[in-house]
Amino acid sequence: MSLESNNPSTLEVAFALFLEESKKLELQQADLQTKIDLLSNELSASNQRITALIKAMPAGVILLENQIIKIFNRAALQFFPHLKAEQLFAIPMNWDPSITPGEYLIHSATSNQTVQVIRIEEEFRTIIQIQDITQNILSHQKSQQEGRLTAMGKMAASIAHQIRTPLATALLYSSHLCDLELDDTTKEEFAQRLRKQLLGLEKLSKEMLQFVSNRPKQIELVAVHDIVLDADQAIRPLCEEKGVTLVTDANKSTMKVSAEKTALINSLIAVLENALKVSSEGQSIQLSLMSDKQRCQILIQDQGPGIPKDILDSLFEPFLSGHSTGTGLGLAIAKNAIEAHRGSITVENTNPGARFTINLPYIAEL
Repeated sequence: MSLESNNPSTLEVAFALFLEESKKLELQQADLQTKIDLLSNELSASNQRITALIKAMPAGVILLENQIIKIFNRAALQFFPHLKAEQLFAIPMNWDPSITPGEYLIHSATSNQTVQVIRIEEEFRTIIQIQDITQNILSHQKSQQEGRLTAMGKMAASIAHQIRTPLATALLYSSHLCDLELDDTTKEEFAQRLRKQLLGLEKLSKEMLQFVSNRPKQIELVAVHDIVLDADQAIRPLCEEKGVTLVTDANKSTMKVSAEKTALINSLIAVLENALKVSSEGQSIQLSLMSDKQRCQILIQDQGPGIPKDILDSLFEPFLSGHSTGTGLGLAIAKNAIEAHRGSITVENTNPGARFTINLPYIAEL
């Protein structure tokens, strides 16, 4: 060791530097501790606000970590009276799953309750929100019921209008049959006219029942190609009789749908009949089948005059008919049946004619 290192003045300088640096470290540590205390206070205040907010929420809230209950609010106890922290969370055995995912039915001796359970997953944490939606469902059902009653009122008025004329005509013909002075030939003529009116009323009643009963009854897995071809075979003789060409392109598709085959065939026939009514001799109707990755598409294109703009938006409403011989239920029945199979039908005017587009959910391929 050199003599300079043992010099008292050198040691004093070094010690002074050490003290100065120590004071700086102390100040930095104090400043850091102040910031830590500030952040801790802010964190504590934030936790208190969040806790107060969770407790004040009307919906039940439960926080899980690795499916273990950590915290929950008072509202959660309304649904889980025996809820405790550090326990494994599970839906009670007496909660019956509803048809809607995340909804459960709770039955008791005094009431029936519907609750909605929403799970928010975040790595190992899960936030569960439980809410009583019984009143919301009851309000929705009441609204639907009022809508159905309104629709039934409108339909009743339409039905009365539809049957009034043929019924009055049938009564007139039946009264003529009671006239003893009529000869047999005239009576037979009136009898045939009466029968025609009664057959019309029978057809109307069948169509009304078909319109009301729109749920598929006998579901099976059927090829869309077969549905299109069956509709083709049903309408082709009528097209040939009128001199209208029917062009069908089903592309030998192997797509399948889960459906009541007869209902879908009748729906296509109803749309094709509508196209045939507006078609003139020498014109054509195109019936084609297409598909994408999720749905199959049936297109019916005619070359008629198109659909009047004033009825285009309401074309599928019951008893709306642009033809003097129609009941106005054919397209409404078709729409009901297609929607009952989770499909849709739309119409648009083209140049020339109109195009109906039917979309059905694609199920499988052979």
